[in-house]
Amino acid sequence: MTELTRITMKPPSRSGQGSPEFNVVVGFVALVFLIVLIITLQKQNEAYGLQVSLDAKRVCQSVADNINMIARNGDGYYRYFSVPSYLQGYTDYNITAADGLLEIRYASENWAAQLITENTTILALKKGENETNCIINKRGGIVINGTCAL
Repeated sequence: MTELTRITMKPPSRSGQGSPEFNVVVGFVALVFLIVLIITLQKQNEAYGLQVSLDAKRVCQSVADNINMIARNGDGYYRYFSVPSYLQGYTDYNITAADGLLEIRYASENWAAQLITENTTILALKKGENETNCIINKRGGIVINGTCAL
């Protein structure tokens, strides 16, 4: 006679199955987080660029308004004003006047404002809230410098 032996089968172990699934879930969550982070940084960069652009427009228009007011008021009229050291944050800029336009250049962009006179000379423009610039009408020509010596 043959002897029968009882063979018991254990269910397959699943302890090794959880690790690959966990890695896939963690990788997917990390990928979603990375995509959200990249989109957030792009939007933040766009917002900063818009802030700098709006500040440049504000400074340009303010200086142009001062020039136009002095031109309208006639010979000998002068006024003191100041401009910021930098545009929003730490963006450096340069202001020029030519052909009836006042132009502010910063980074790789620029803004321009219309002037009512083509005879505008910027000898020196001091930047900084504590710095004063004088704008004067000298016989119909507008001059911007540090002093208002007639």
